[in-house]
Amino acid sequence: MHRLLITLLTLVTIMVLAPAVTAAPAQAAAARPNLRACYDGKCKFTFTRPVSFRVAKRYRLGKVRVARVYVSAFGSYAVRISAPGLASTLGEGARGTLNGLSVRVLSITSRGATVRFTG
Repeated sequence: MHRLLITLLTLVTIMVLAPAVTAAPAQAAAARPNLRACYDGKCKFTFTRPVSFRVAKRYRLGKVRVARVYVSAFGSYAVRISAPGLASTLGEGARGTLNGLSVRVLSITSRGATVRFTG
């Protein structure tokens, strides 16, 4: 009787924990955007930590850095896009440019943000 109960509890534990264990690597992979696709200035990605990537020479920017920042004057989060000597802070739904590199902030959440570069 005890063996049956222990076996049953073990199987239930495995069934409950297995989806959580297998979902973790998929979420971690989704958190890492493919920034090589942004080289031409056209890409869309979601980030949870500040990211940097190179863009084509025609933009004269070198590396672009994208980060979610807290703007205390408004009491909310925004996305800061910066390059050496240039910076722009945009709220959700806003559009901006840096040396001809256009960007739109699609969404900002408590964990990160989604942006679209349109060249």
